Amino acid sequence: MLRYNKSVSILIVMIIFFVFFTNVGFTTSLENESVLKEYVSSGYNGSILEQRNAVLKFQAENNLLVDGIIGEMTNKALTEDNKHIIDIVPEEIEKKQWFIVINKTKKILTVYNYGEIYNKYPVALGKASSPTPNHKFTIINKFVDPYWGGMNGKFQPIKGGEPNNPLGKRWLGFSTEKYVGYGIHGNSAPFSIGKYISAGCIRMINEDVEELFEYIPVKTDVWIGTEEILEKWGIIQYIEYQKNEKICSLKLINKIRWQIMLQPAMYLILM
Repeated sequence: MLRYNKSVSILIVMIIFFVFFTNVGFTTSLENESVLKEYVSSGYNGSILEQRNAVLKFQAENNLLVDGIIGEMTNKALTEDNKHIIDIVPEEIEKKQWFIVINKTKKILTVYNYGEIYNKYPVALGKASSPTPNHKFTIINKFVDPYWGGMNGKFQPIKGGEPNNPLGKRWLGFSTEKYVGYGIHGNSAPFSIGKYISAGCIRMINEDVEELFEYIPVKTDVWIGTEEILEKWGIIQYIEYQKNEKICSLKLINKIRWQIMLQPAMYLILM
């Protein structure tokens, strides 16, 4: 009986910690979902940047294909109550305070904090003629108002801070042991997010990259790959729908750790 009570107590503590001390990403996600529902109910207009960005962010937060279109899967995620965002990651990611994974198939940048989802952002990636490489990078530098060199003379260089600078106002540069010149940055073409359109770098919504810049340090790992490649690296990201799910359930991930999955209402009932 004592062992049982101790196990129950540990479980309750785990649940309370998750509910009340998890990162702000969950709250932000709920706020964005509420805003998007208002746009949809009043007539969604994808030509309005604010509304399109709301869709992009919602899709990223729900492990959906990021394209800015309210199709069948996006509409389902908006209307279904019993949904769970599932990310399975290897032990290597769980051991790091910060870790970035970029899903090229869905165009999602995920930030993990000791293996837990901290935030998810929509991105734009390289076009077919200049694809973003599948690779395990490390962030080696960070710059505010980066200078754009014009792609080795192909275009006129643009100084940092200019509104037409393709890098926007932030740059997080990648290691160069195999590929040179890649990084995460802002943009000067906001409607490009959610597309395969860049010269290979990862473009973000400007407010998103400015947020990312503030808390991601140099030396952070960045793994980039298609879903097929990521799965080989032990990373699986998806959305799951379950009917009659209990308020809280535990799921064993790779026989390594327990992951708590909660309903959106996040009520805690202790009997």
